[in-house]
Amino acid sequence: MKNQKINIGIVGCGNIAEKYLEQISNYQNIKLIGLTDIDIDRAKNFSDLYKCQLYDNLDKMLMDENIDLIVNLTIHHAHAEVIEKILLSEKHVYTEKPLAMSYNDAKRIIDLSEKKNLRLSSAPITYMGEMQQTAYKKINDGLLGKIRLVYAEINHDRIENWHPNPKPFFDVGVLWDVGIYALTICTALMGSINRVSAFGKIIMAKRRTLDGESFKVNTPDFILALLEMNNGALLRLTCNFYANDSKQDHGIEIHGDNGMLYLGSGHDFSSPLEFIEIGGQPSSIPPIRSGYDGTEYARGLEEIADAILNDRPHRASAEHAAHVIEVMEAIDTSIKTNHSIEVSSSFTQPPLMDWAS
Repeated sequence: MKNQKINIGIVGCGNIAEKYLEQISNYQNIKLIGLTDIDIDRAKNFSDLYKCQLYDNLDKMLMDENIDLIVNLTIHHAHAEVIEKILLSEKHVYTEKPLAMSYNDAKRIIDLSEKKNLRLSSAPITYMGEMQQTAYKKINDGLLGKIRLVYAEINHDRIENWHPNPKPFFDVGVLWDVGIYALTICTALMGSINRVSAFGKIIMAKRRTLDGESFKVNTPDFILALLEMNNGALLRLTCNFYANDSKQDHGIEIHGDNGMLYLGSGHDFSSPLEFIEIGGQPSSIPPIRSGYDGTEYARGLEEIADAILNDRPHRASAEHAAHVIEVMEAIDTSIKTNHSIEVSSSFTQPPLMDWAS
């Protein structure tokens, strides 16, 4: 393709855009062409800082034939509509999570991408981190033996205490905003989910923004879900927008017949990783390679760029993202009906990163 780089445009210049823009400047296979946002002043600040084209709106960006792929960083509820518009303009898409707000919408845009022969890839991609890939390899190598039980925690603090605009995140809910991280990494490492039982509750309804504005929470800020996996394991997921400085934080415990693998964080690429053999003591596992300290949000964008340039499947598949969306819908339905819900979709687990194989 053009000089062996993927030319990208970014739509949406909210909080997460700054992380992407900082990180993609280090990638050799990506060239930032321009960006846009409904808040044009916010977009201009970024375009001035990163010396790229400023588009008045998405339609103008989509008319630029130099752009190969659009990065969708818009608000959750706009994702499916924006993705559809991009695909109809014959451009590849990499989107922040979630792919869509319903499984039906996810399937519709997947079908469109296949019809158009275009790439569609979705965050979260934290399973691509150094310690997450190390855990994945240990699982594949049989360190744990048969896996029977998994505990995944997302204790995400009180988001209004640090985020300048927390209300949209409470509107979408803790499950769809951050529970999706744990579900994505657990399914990436261990496969599909087929059945869900869940409980949810609003435990702190009245919140206050950093500016002192009061608002009310209308979606559960605490969710507990029990999920049955196709490999026979049970996964317990706990996520909330309440627990402050929890010792369990964002950790994942994977229990097998041979012992337990503990990943201190599902999203921090430099997370601690320990193995405890049955009856033994904890032993630290070093990373396969030294890597990013924190979360490299744009790593999935670099990965799909490499996949396009080398004509291979990308790892962060839309089918995986759609499966997680169906699981989250099942959790929501289980909470409302107080019944277990079947999950019909499945996906092919992503291969290890080349450097982890």
